[in-house]
Amino acid sequence: MKLATNASPLIFLGKVELLPLLQSCFSQVLAPPAVVTESRLALPEFIACTRLSDIGDAFVRGAIGTLHRGEIEAMILAREQGIDLVAMDDKAARSKARQLGLRPIGTLGLIVLAQRLGHLDATTAMTKVDALVDLHGLYLSNQVRQQIRGQLSVAGTPSVPHAPIEGG
Repeated sequence: MKLATNASPLIFLGKVELLPLLQSCFSQVLAPPAVVTESRLALPEFIACTRLSDIGDAFVRGAIGTLHRGEIEAMILAREQGIDLVAMDDKAARSKARQLGLRPIGTLGLIVLAQRLGHLDATTAMTKVDALVDLHGLYLSNQVRQQIRGQLSVAGTPSVPHAPIEGG
């Protein structure tokens, strides 16, 4: 499974020292140039900074407005590379991704996925979620926090989580 990503999941996973989980969960992780710049992180080598095609870049320049450049680049990169899963937290960006036929997954969805794939135990996963909310400014309603807690406690077949994660 491959992943194209926006900056916020990289930033949040970096804050709780979970960036290496992406390499465990995905065969390839791609980030467009605007995302690499926006994240301001020294990204691990397994995250490939991948340029858009000239046509994709022209589309991004024309589409900037309600969404950030990195969000649009991540979606276009996913489309160009034939990747349907795109990591992003912003509600409007996730909606646009779905309109483009992509499957958005948020930071918290990535943590749930890593736990389902056996790369993180449920207790550690929930501790990381709590740290993101309580210490690092990720907005999460109490209702969604309980949904995540429930997803982490249920053992099941590895699949991409479909939690309605606002900002996460």
